Amino acid sequence: MGNQVPELAKYDDCTVKGKKKIAEICEAAIKVFYEKGYLSATLKDVAAVMGGSKGAIYHYFSAKEDVLFLILFRYLDASLKELQEKLNSVTSSHDKLRAFINFFIVNYKEKQMESRLALNERGNLPKRYLDIIKNKEKVFITILKTVVGNLLTKEDRTPQNVTLIAYSLMGMLSWLYRWFDPNGAVKPEELARIMYKIFVGQIKII
Repeated sequence: MGNQVPELAKYDDCTVKGKKKIAEICEAAIKVFYEKGYLSATLKDVAAVMGGSKGAIYHYFSAKEDVLFLILFRYLDASLKELQEKLNSVTSSHDKLRAFINFFIVNYKEKQMESRLALNERGNLPKRYLDIIKNKEKVFITILKTVVGNLLTKEDRTPQNVTLIAYSLMGMLSWLYRWFDPNGAVKPEELARIMYKIFVGQIKII
C-alpha cells in the first residue's frame, strides 16, 4: 500500500510499536474530527481522547493535516481492496452491480465516521494530499465504469454513456450520508436492493 506513495513511507517504515501508536492516534482523531469537525478540532483534543500528550502525536505527525490524510488514504485503500474482493467473488455483470451497490451502503454503516470525513473534510487537505486522495477516489469510478460497461448493449456502450451512468450511480451512493440512517428501520441490504432495482429499471411506475 504505502510503499507506492512517498508521503506514506515514514508511517510504513515505523517499528511495530510505532505503527500501533500511529493506529491509536488515527482512531482517536477519527472520533475527534467527526464529532468536532476537522477545522475546529486540534491535536490537543486528539491527545486528550488518547489520555496522552500532544508531544507524543508530534513524534509521528508534523501537523493535523498529516493525520487527516493518513486516515482518508488508509480508509479508501482498505475499502478498495474489500470492494475488489466482493466483485471477484461473483461472476455475472448484474451480480457485480449488486455487489458494488451493496458494498457502498454496508461500508457506510460500518465505517460511518470515516465515510463522512472522506466526503466532508477532504477539501481541507493541502493540494499535495488532496490530489493523492482524488486519484484514489477515481479508482472507484474506474471500477464502476467497467461494471456499467459490461451491462450495456454494444449500441449504448459509448464512453460518454458509461461515464454519465457511472457518475450518476456514484452520486446516488455518495448522497446517502445526507438522509440514510444505517441504524434505522431500513437495513442497508434492503436499500441496496431497492437502489439496484431503480438503477436497472425494475421499479414499476403506474
